[in-house]
Amino acid sequence: MQGSPLPDVKTVNVNHRDSWQGAISRHFRFIFKNSSFKNLLLSFLTFGVYPYKKYKLAKRAVAQALAARKLFFYRALQDHIERARKEQTHQDPRQSLNAIFMKVQSEKVDETEEALEFKAIYYPNELLLFITNPIRDRLSIRFPRQSRKSMDYLKMWHELKKKGRINQYRQIQNINYCNRTLKEEYCLTPQGIHDRLTRTSVCRKNIYLTTKFRELGKAFQEILLAYQDFEELRDSNPDLYHLLETLSRSSQKDIETLQTYLASRYLPRDLPLENRRQLIQLANQQEVLYHMSEEQQFDLCALILNKYQWDFLLSIQEVSQVTLGLLDWAFEECPSTIEKEHSFIEKIYVGIEKRVREERDNFPSLNEKIGDDNSLSDMTIDFAKELNREWPSLHLYDHTKLLYHAPKSNAFSIDQLIETYKELQKMSASDDTLFSLLEQALSQVGKQAFQSAIEEGVLKLLGAKSQYFLPILSNTDITVIKKSENDLEIHYTFEQLITKKGEVQHPFEKEKYLVIHQPLLKREGEWVSPEATIKIAIKKRTA
Repeated sequence: MQGSPLPDVKTVNVNHRDSWQGAISRHFRFIFKNSSFKNLLLSFLTFGVYPYKKYKLAKRAVAQALAARKLFFYRALQDHIERARKEQTHQDPRQSLNAIFMKVQSEKVDETEEALEFKAIYYPNELLLFITNPIRDRLSIRFPRQSRKSMDYLKMWHELKKKGRINQYRQIQNINYCNRTLKEEYCLTPQGIHDRLTRTSVCRKNIYLTTKFRELGKAFQEILLAYQDFEELRDSNPDLYHLLETLSRSSQKDIETLQTYLASRYLPRDLPLENRRQLIQLANQQEVLYHMSEEQQFDLCALILNKYQWDFLLSIQEVSQVTLGLLDWAFEECPSTIEKEHSFIEKIYVGIEKRVREERDNFPSLNEKIGDDNSLSDMTIDFAKELNREWPSLHLYDHTKLLYHAPKSNAFSIDQLIETYKELQKMSASDDTLFSLLEQALSQVGKQAFQSAIEEGVLKLLGAKSQYFLPILSNTDITVIKKSENDLEIHYTFEQLITKKGEVQHPFEKEKYLVIHQPLLKREGEWVSPEATIKIAIKKRTA
C-alpha cells in the first residue's frame, strides 16, 4: 500500500461480500501482474507465502480505499441526517430514529447518475452511530500517516467513529449524578434503597453490621458507586448497560408476567405491548448473560436491580427463541394493522413529469444514450436513479405468458436499466401515461410506497425496534401482470430478514413472505389504483 495508488472502489457495496471481495481480487491481480515474472518466481520459491502476503496487502489497500470513500462522503451523510432529523414529527424518539435510519440508508450521496446509496457505503451500525451520536468537534480529529506519501484512512475512520461515541455532556452528568440518580431518575423509595442495602458487600459478610451507622454509610456509598459504574457501562459495555436498564425499569408485575411466559415457552397472542418490547430488548442482550463476571454480577447488577429483577436476571433463559416467535407473529399479523393513507397512484405520481433529458448535468451517460436512441427520452428521473441501486427480481407477464425476467442484482447496471425500460415500453404499447406509471412503480418511489405503512404496522404490534432486523422487510421481487389493456396488477414481494450481528437467521422451518397485490385500472380514460390486498405466503420447499 505504501506509495501505491488506492484501488478503484467507487461501485463497491460494502454490505455485499461478493462486491468487496471482487474488488480485492481485481486489485490483487493488478499488483501481481506489474512484475509477473518476479512474483511467479518468488511464489514458487516461498511455496505460496509470497502471494498470500501480496493478497493481504491488496486486502488492506481496498480497506483503505473504502475508508477514504467513507471519509469523503461523511459531510454529505451528516447533511442528510440533519435534513431527515428536521423533518421528523414523531413524538416517540424510537420511531424518529427508525424513520431517519430508513430514509438515510436509501438516499444517494448526490444527484449524479453514478451515485451510490449510503447503505452501500456505510454499514448499518455506522449509520446508526452517526444518527444517534453526531460528532461535535471535527477539528480535533488527527490525520495519521502510514508513510510520507500516503494517509492512513482506515485509522482516520476509526478515529472519526471514536469521536462519535464521545458524549460532551458527561462531565455535567457526573457533577449532578449522585444528587439525582437514586431519587429522581430511578425513583427509589426508602424500601427500594433498603432492598439494595441488604445485598451490598457489607451485608453479605455480616448482616448485623448494617445496624452500625458507619457500616451503613459504606453500604449506601457502595450503591452510589454502583450507579456511577452503571453510567460508565454506556460506553464500555453497552450490551450489559441496555440489559440492566431494561430490567431496572421493569415492574414486579411485568417481571412476573415475563417469568410465566418464559417458563412455559408459550407465545401468547394477547401479550401486552410493554411486555413485547421488554422481550425484544432482553433477547437483543441475551449473549451478555454468558459473559458476565462475578464482579459485574454482585458489585453492580445486584445493587442496580431490586429483588425481583435480580432473581429474574439469574433465571432468564432462551429469551431469543421467544422473541423470534414474537417477530414471526408480528410478521403474520402485519397485514391486518396496515392503514391506507393515500392511493398508490397518488404516491407514485409525484415526480412523474420529471425527465432525465431535463437534467443533462446530473445524468450525462444516460443523456448520451438518449442522443443515440430517442426512444429513451421518456425516462423519468426516479427510474434513472435506480442505477447502481440494489434491484429485486423482476417478472413481466401478459396474462400467463412470461414476457421478461430480470434477476436480482446488488448494483443495477446502465445496460440492465435500459433493457428494463424498453420492456416496460413494449408492455405499455402506446399508452404513455401507463408507461410513466410503470417506471415510477419500479423505482424507489413505488417500491417504498408501502414501506412506511408496513413499518408503522409492525411498530404497533411490537412496541419497539429490535436489532434482530434492520430493516424489517426486504423487497425481493416485483411482478407486473397485464390482464387486459385496461387492467394491470403489480405484486410486491417482501421477505422478513431477521439479522443479528451480521448473520441472517431463519428461525422457522417454513419461510414466509409478504405479497402486496396492487391493481391498476383504467376507468373513463384515467388510471386509478384501488386499495391493495396484502397476504402472507409460504415458500414451497423442493426436496
